[in-house]
Amino acid sequence: MNEDTFRSRPMDTLSGDLVTREFMVCSNRTRQRRGMPHPKRRLGVASIELAIVLPVILTFVLGTIEVCQRIFLRQSAVLAAYEGARLAVRNTSDNAKVVARCNALLQQRKILGATVAVTPANLMEVPAGTEITIRIDVPWAQNSPTRFVLRDQGVLAVNATMLRE
Repeated sequence: MNEDTFRSRPMDTLSGDLVTREFMVCSNRTRQRRGMPHPKRRLGVASIELAIVLPVILTFVLGTIEVCQRIFLRQSAVLAAYEGARLAVRNTSDNAKVVARCNALLQQRKILGATVAVTPANLMEVPAGTEITIRIDVPWAQNSPTRFVLRDQGVLAVNATMLRE
């Protein structure tokens, strides 16, 4: 089989056009004739695409991490307030026990700088049927591993209210 017959035989079909050996080799002259870009002209395109897309992807990833961290922080504060309120509604509880229980739960979850407030001020004198409120304030700044997307926006405040038994 000589070279002329080899070039004239189709090797593959590409969108209805016959692809020949000459097209597969794609010399520079063939590229220019067919309007194909030169490989050296496309070398920097991937770098430019990465430079454009990487900051967007990084923002989404870090933003997702920060939002999940804030959801975890809020759920941890709600849990501590609820458990503190459950302890506070008992007849034998006082403010020091409730605050200590809430702080222990917050410490287990590695929440820093939280403040616990119990209303009314003296649980031992509260009659049955009175509302008892536990308020926990958690600063965002001390409990956020990254501040890339979401800035420090003050304090997360959580309340739990129950009736005294």
